[in-house]
Amino acid sequence: MELAFKCWFLEQHDKVNLNGDMLHAKAARFLQELHLDAPKMAFSQGWLEKFKDRHKIKSFRRFGESGTLDMEAVGTTLPNIRAVVDAYAKKDVFNMDETGLCWRLKVDNSLATHQLEGRKINKERITLVICANSDNIEKINDHQQALESTLL
Repeated sequence: MELAFKCWFLEQHDKVNLNGDMLHAKAARFLQELHLDAPKMAFSQGWLEKFKDRHKIKSFRRFGESGTLDMEAVGTTLPNIRAVVDAYAKKDVFNMDETGLCWRLKVDNSLATHQLEGRKINKERITLVICANSDNIEKINDHQQALESTLL
């Protein structure tokens, strides 16, 4: 049963975020399907911890969008961007970023045998825009305007 369960786990952990409750339920199902006459068994937290230890499974956080990033394109484009930016004075070079409250965000932790690549998230949110120039003299915090435009 453990070998079949481990194979299922290895097939799933790159595709789906797995947690302890899911593994407990799936292990009970595997036991019932593979051993029809086996009594129902509650797989304990101790069982799960030992299973994770035996198979070097740890909790990893899925973060970023690294699974969708083209690193080759970044490597070839970045020097060109730096050359263009270097042509301007620091006071004229601005960096702007946005962040937001994503209330439909899914769990980003999963049990796995290795670090997992992230996936794009549901971006429905309230947005905060932050901007500053390279010499840090001018700062723009546009959260009020962004909030108003989101609510309109």
